[in-house]
Parts: sequence; structure tokens; C-alpha cells
Amino acid sequence: MIKSVQFVNFRNLDRKYEFRERLNIVTGVNNGGKTNLLDGIRLAFSTIDGSYFRVNKSDFLDSDDSRPIKIYIELEYDSIPSFNYEDENSKQRCGFRVRIRKTKSGYYVKELAHYNGNPIDRDIILDDLESIPNVYPVPLYRVEDLYTPGLSVGLASFLDSEEGYSEIKEKARKSIKQEISAKENKFKELTSGFTDNLNIEVANPSISNEKIFIVDGDKEHSANIGAGYRSVANMFLCTLDDKTNILLIDEIENHIHPSLLRSLIRKLDSIENLFIVATTHSPVALNELNVKSLIEISCGSLNNMDSETIRKLNTFLHPGRGELIISENIVLVEGYTEELIIKNYVVNNNKNWTVINVAGVMFEPYVRLAHLLNKKIIVISDDDRSNTKDGTPTKRFNSLKKLCDELSVTLVQVYNTLETELYKEGFLNGLSDLLKKKSETKDYMVAKSKRKTEIALKIIEDGVNLSSWRVIQSIEDEFGGN
Repeated sequence: MIKSVQFVNFRNLDRKYEFRERLNIVTGVNNGGKTNLLDGIRLAFSTIDGSYFRVNKSDFLDSDDSRPIKIYIELEYDSIPSFNYEDENSKQRCGFRVRIRKTKSGYYVKELAHYNGNPIDRDIILDDLESIPNVYPVPLYRVEDLYTPGLSVGLASFLDSEEGYSEIKEKARKSIKQEISAKENKFKELTSGFTDNLNIEVANPSISNEKIFIVDGDKEHSANIGAGYRSVANMFLCTLDDKTNILLIDEIENHIHPSLLRSLIRKLDSIENLFIVATTHSPVALNELNVKSLIEISCGSLNNMDSETIRKLNTFLHPGRGELIISENIVLVEGYTEELIIKNYVVNNNKNWTVINVAGVMFEPYVRLAHLLNKKIIVISDDDRSNTKDGTPTKRFNSLKKLCDELSVTLVQVYNTLETELYKEGFLNGLSDLLKKKSETKDYMVAKSKRKTEIALKIIEDGVNLSSWRVIQSIEDEFGGN
């Protein structure tokens, strides 16, 4: 549906974002602009359908309303025929532009045009109403409030008597139930993978109100359902018609258990008439989608890397490593021993470091991803010199060093292995029974088979102070003591 959106002078956004999938996840630091991205899309479409979206001075970048806000929405060709146009290269495209400016009288007006700036005839748009998508913002409101927005007035205010109302009510109730039953079946089918208890209930009509409730369990029970299922129901309620629907979901993981979140994302991704932009701080949500579905608010699509790096990330980026996308001060390490030791230092010294274990020596895709995201990152890697005849760092390490040098990423070279380095620096006194010599000609002390984790645990349990270890000092220097 939406191929891209570009903002000019809107809040803290002044760039273009590309969407390559029907389900797109936006992440980034707090106050980075994720919610602003959703609001900007909603603002643009409100100019078409006339839905309410108040513009304030604070909606302008740096509150400078002397320059207009511009929002460019590029659509798939012919998705809204009224917005089809031919670009300067005679290529058929589709899209629109919204311009918001301040008038001399101090009001803000919205102006709609084709993507290329040519005027749009609003009478033609009226002929395309069925093609214009419904746009649903989905924060966690109570579901019943979704159906009673603003002022609510009872039907009795418009009828002559309660007897007349009762007669009309009985006829209308039968008709309403027939209309709802088809939607209820569709709703139950969508939610059955999460819980069998969610139903749609038409409340018993009363003289003061008519409401629709989502209930958990028997239809006679009250509309008291948990926040997580309320969130799920809220999203699926926006999918019950046959039109193309745009869901703008702020913090998709709110109140939702990780396993439920995984199922929810997969289900939403399978619904054909949905286009979704959702924000998140959850590595679980990031892990459920391919890299091309992910957007970082400060730099745009994560798909702007070579195909081999993307392939590796799609294969190996599980929730633990996915934390790289949403974290700062990242320490990449080879294995669990390094992870345990450095994380223990982080906890004991209240450091704002994110330690990510790549479970091997394949640092390259994570280094490239961190560089794309402009993250502060440091790489800790063994040079494995005991594996070469001349005792020099391995070809693998030298390749990693070359990459880090090219991308201006700090690489800390560990002497042979972690245990070799710690022994050499005097941090493994009393643990010689867990070590062995790797070579008779060189003093390379390494961990005995299956004893690496035990060494790490002994360091932690014995309270070995590693603050003077050069690896720790290098991390401290890189992140400025944070």
C-alpha cells in the first residue's frame, strides 16, 4: 500500500522512510520520533478523508511555523486511482502530498496535491472513496471506549415514548444481530489462535445507551478482559471489513507476553488487506521479521546493506542479538565466558553497556549493522595466535581487524584466548587445575575441555577484580565511563 513517506519540517522528522513489506516495525531510542512517524501518516490521510487531526505550532520542526510542513506519501500504483500520475521519466506512479501552512490570520490550513505538486480535483477523489484505506491508530484504549467516543446520547432523547422505543428496539436488535453475526465469526476465527474466549456481545438495549462489548467467556459476563487480550482484540477489530486497512500501532508489545506477541505478529502478517506500521522497543518483535521489514527511526530502512549481510542477519539475529538494534554502548564478544564475565562487571559497576554474544567468530554482520545504525560499539575478539605456525594472529582475526578499521570500529585484540590473556595478566591465580598448555614451546595456557564456563563462574564467585584488565579499561575508554 504505502511505499514510502517523506517528512519536511514535521516535528523532529525531516527525512524519507521506505516500506518494503505489508508489516513494518519501527524502532529507535526514546524521543527519537517513532510515534511522530505514525502521527505523520495519520495526519496525511486525514487530509483526504476529513478525519479530525488538529495541527499545533509544536507540530512544526523546532516550533517554526514560518515554513510549511510537507508530507509526501508514495503509494503502490493504482492503489488510489485519483492519485495516479506520470513522473518526469514518463513512469506511472501513485501518491500525494500534504502541505500545511500558517495563514495571515494565524490558522493552519491543509493543502492536498499529487506527489509531484500538481493539483488534485476533490470531486474525483469522491469517486474513489472505496479505494481510500481506513487508517486506524491503535494505542491501548479500552475496547468499549472505541465504540463510545466523545459525547454519548441515548436513543430515548429522540423518541416519543419508551413503549415506542421498545418496539423499534426489538426490530432493530434482530437486524443488528444478523449483521454482527458474520463479523463475529470472522473475529473469533482471528482470535482463536490466542484464546477461545473472546466474543462480541451486543449489550441488552437500555433506554439510555446502546453499546457493543468485547467479552471474555460467556456472553452473559461483563466486559472485563485482560489488557493483553484487549490489545489483541483492538487490533483485530480493525480488520473485519473488506477494505484495505492501515494499522498504526504504537508499542505493539504493550501488555503482551512474548509468546503471544510472536503469534500476534505472524497472524497480522498473514492478513492480506492490512498494511501495518508498528513501533517497538522489543527484541522479540524485531526477531519475528526479516531485516527488510525493520526501520530504525534515525537512519531509515535496515535493508540498506549487502545481500550476504542481510542473509546472515535474517538467519542468526535472535532476540538476544536483536538487542543490538535498540541498545547503546554495545560490546560484541565471542562466547558465553566473555559474556558472563563482562556482564558481571556491568552489574557490579552499574555500567550502561549492552553485552552481545555472537556465539562464535562471525562478527561481520553485527559490526556492519551497528555501523549502519551509528551505534557506539566495541568488538572483543581472540587473536587465536596459538593456531598459527609463526604465533601471529589468524587470518580470520586479521580480516575482522581490516573490517573494523574500515568502519572506524574499535577492536580489542585478546592475546590468543580469553583464558590465555587472563592467565598472562595474573587474574587466574589458583585456577591452574582448570587450565592446560596449548603448546609445549609457547606459554599458551588455555581452558581444559568443557571447563571454560567453570573458569568464568569461579572468577565471579571469588569476586576477582577485573577493573585493571586492559579489556575492561578499553571498554571504559570507548564509552567514556558510562
